[in-house]
Amino acid sequence: MKRILISQMAALLMFAAGLYGQLQEPPCSTQTLRGSYGVMVTGTAPASSVLPKFSSVLYPVGTIEQFVGVVVHTFDGDGTFTQTDYIKGSLSGAVLNRPGAGTYSVNRDCSGTYSIFIPGLSFPVVVVRFVIVDGGREFRGIVVTPEEAIATFNGRKMH
Repeated sequence: MKRILISQMAALLMFAAGLYGQLQEPPCSTQTLRGSYGVMVTGTAPASSVLPKFSSVLYPVGTIEQFVGVVVHTFDGDGTFTQTDYIKGSLSGAVLNRPGAGTYSVNRDCSGTYSIFIPGLSFPVVVVRFVIVDGGREFRGIVVTPEEAIATFNGRKMH
């Protein structure tokens, strides 16, 4: 009887260990971000231009402005992405349908970085640090470059 009880307990422990292993999330990779994401971004950054009504004497280019925007990022699952952004600055006004592209990397712990490049420049114009949440359905992050920018964003998978 004691031998049967020990066998049953051992089987139960093996079953529980297997179930626990199945419940843990697999590590993240570039494949975790794949497809199109709708992104909301908000923050402050140097104005790249100034609307005439604000007179460049009062607010020269480079003055810190508040901005909001929406972006569609499309990640390929292999480390590159394309994007279209729609940004409105408090001094520079709206920039609509601006295309962009870049590269991204994802760490096993679901943190990562991406860089946005402009054709003709050998360095990224924006570098972002992010964390993937909800099994790849969302990501959240901050802009780390340019250093003058203080911006946060949240992206949610569209399809």
